[in-house]
Amino acid sequence: MTCNNDWDELQEIIVGTADYCNIPIPNISTLKCQYPEFEEEYIKSVAGFYPQQIIDEQNEDLEVLSNTLKSLGVKVHRPNTQYAEANTQSPTWKGKNWHYYSPRDLTLIIDDKIIETPSPIWNRQFETWGYRDIFTQMFREGCTWLKAPIPLLFDKNYKEDTNGVPALNNEEILFEAANCVRVNDDILYQISNTGNRLGGEWLQRILGSKYKVHIVEGLYSYAHLDSTIVPVREGLVLYNASRVNIDNEPELFKSWDKIWINECVGETTAPAGLPWGASEWIGMNFLSVNPNLAIVDKKQIEIHEKLNAVGIETIPLELRHDRLLAGGFHCVTLDLKRKRAS
Repeated sequence: MTCNNDWDELQEIIVGTADYCNIPIPNISTLKCQYPEFEEEYIKSVAGFYPQQIIDEQNEDLEVLSNTLKSLGVKVHRPNTQYAEANTQSPTWKGKNWHYYSPRDLTLIIDDKIIETPSPIWNRQFETWGYRDIFTQMFREGCTWLKAPIPLLFDKNYKEDTNGVPALNNEEILFEAANCVRVNDDILYQISNTGNRLGGEWLQRILGSKYKVHIVEGLYSYAHLDSTIVPVREGLVLYNASRVNIDNEPELFKSWDKIWINECVGETTAPAGLPWGASEWIGMNFLSVNPNLAIVDKKQIEIHEKLNAVGIETIPLELRHDRLLAGGFHCVTLDLKRKRAS
């Protein structure tokens, strides 16, 4: 049972759900890490569950994604949402659970290891409970199951001024799994609003000398890597041309062939005055089924054309509210098993 990259033949996966997706009542962690460009009073005014039409439409699209994967022979799991409306707290914070829409965000699958990561956001501390039954079965099948130290999340973890710079101090081990890109025995780790340097150091120590964690910063301060750098297959990487250039690209990919994406198409007007959860670059967020097949947002014509040009077939699907809910096809899935080519 292995899963060391994002392009080997996909065998088993989790697909998230839009049920219970919401904007949390603002707290220091959500304001600094998720909504740094918005005023607290504005976020407070729109907090709560998203309109039911948005939830229903996104669930329809997730169901199409699930059925497409099943038709390709992939085993699909879905989250258990029984704790979705629970109030949660620790000695230092309290808040409601956020969502089970993006299983990629908080769990890192490396080889036969399940690694639950320590989000800097209060409302995400119990999110992986939605996948607990799945992980328990994987453990029974032989996986190693690890959880990073549960963070205290004191206010001193968050910088006062986060204008254009990563929001986190190095007080605790903090990072989300989607700050990482797996490239076999190499892990690219981004310092951003959702990952600090201590997180990368913890990951390196846990993984040991078999793996090399490459810590990068200065690419993009907002959140996750999969709207910036997407390895397509061995020796080929797709770059967000607005963030990556030949001067700042990671050393890991300097010898690889590159696909530069100049623009992504996305919703332009947020419904009902709601805040965007992600930029239009969420359209780069595609899911590889194998080295020659990928599921790509049907709006992203440039990505389809450039992948097709290098011999990769694309399946055009949609997530109508990917930008609003902050998750494209890579975010809303978590690959559990991939078969490495012999």
